[in-house]
Amino acid sequence: MRMRLPRVRTFLIVLALSVAMFAGGVLVTRSGPAPATPQGRVSSSEIVATPTSGDLAETISALQQQLRRLPGDHPGWSALGTAYVAQAAVTGDPTYYPKAQGALGRSLRIEPHNNAAALTGLAALAAARHDFAGALRQARAAQRINPYSAANQGILSDALQQLGRYGDARTELQRMLDLQPSVPSFTRASYAWELQGELGQARRALQRALELATRPSDVAYCLYYLGELAWNAGQLDRADRSYARGLRLDPSYTQLLAGRAKVAAARGEISLAMRRYEEVVARLPVPTYLIAYADLLRAEGRSAEVARQEAVIAATQSLFESEGVNVDLELAVYHADRGDGAAALAAARSAWQVQRSIEAADAYGWALHAAGRDREALPYARAAARLGTLSAPFAYHRGLIERALGLDTAAEASLRRALDINPAFSPLQAPRARAALAGLAAR
Repeated sequence: MRMRLPRVRTFLIVLALSVAMFAGGVLVTRSGPAPATPQGRVSSSEIVATPTSGDLAETISALQQQLRRLPGDHPGWSALGTAYVAQAAVTGDPTYYPKAQGALGRSLRIEPHNNAAALTGLAALAAARHDFAGALRQARAAQRINPYSAANQGILSDALQQLGRYGDARTELQRMLDLQPSVPSFTRASYAWELQGELGQARRALQRALELATRPSDVAYCLYYLGELAWNAGQLDRADRSYARGLRLDPSYTQLLAGRAKVAAARGEISLAMRRYEEVVARLPVPTYLIAYADLLRAEGRSAEVARQEAVIAATQSLFESEGVNVDLELAVYHADRGDGAAALAAARSAWQVQRSIEAADAYGWALHAAGRDREALPYARAAARLGTLSAPFAYHRGLIERALGLDTAAEASLRRALDINPAFSPLQAPRARAALAGLAAR
């Protein structure tokens, strides 16, 4: 299916219940979290594209005051639950998830039959916890009540994508684009194109989003993904320009600082990269950034600091799991990277049971490789490439699996592809890819 990108004639973006779902530090959607709302009575229909933590704190406070006066206000409870999900995304604090569950559940108890907003909020919460089957059920239920919610369409598309149902995901995304051409819909469209390896289309969709963005946080959000698109293609200077421009507009946007940290590491500016990562993990201590920092420390041979950082990763993992977040996919890759095949395989098998995405296929194949089961691993590595995604880590993982199986020609092609896509894709793994390639050449 080919997505149609609608012509846009409006620069006003007002989204109902549009949330960003960062769980375990891994971005699973490109929608923007719900920002602050005007003073006075607050409802979920007033929530717009991208917030800051301060925006959300004000929104939550206003909603709490409103609900003390009007405890039977089910739209208010839905809005509060959604704001809690968004605040968890912005702060990296999963303890907001039970609060969201409580507020959304109360909304449904007050109005159990015609409450699409609460169902959409529960879908967002489930997706944030990486329960994509649950997110799909809740979003479908909301869609039956209100088929015209662009925000719900976005969550529905996200859930289908993470379940590996890419054709269905694109159908729902097209409906979102038709309902509301906006920052969240165009950034999602960009990701859909990127998954298929169509980087020109992905960039054009992000430029559409950027044209629509009016608030500084919206513009910074778009610039972050333009930076990510460039980074994934190995375009360090272009990526850094986007990250830096975004930070000038919104210095609180921690993901942009993380982008600048990995660019500094790729350029060999290690002290600068370390300082930036230290600030990133202090601001947003989620597994993605904790692991990235640990990888850089390991690549630099700083063993004592690696041990301390990995203790933080373990504690963070326990915190996320205690709040109902499934982090098996992240743990599978983390353990496989460190050669712990048993732990990697247990996590990857659990993730694959509930999530059939290309990321899950790659993680399962990589975990099987770490466990020494390369013949079983290769079909999963091939499945990870089924959409045509240009991913240096995917190609690297496949190359090492092929090398272990004695498929030297295929392994050389995969490893070259990884380094052609992004020669600095990881401070830990990119040097290993080059070493493996040199080893193959010397055979």
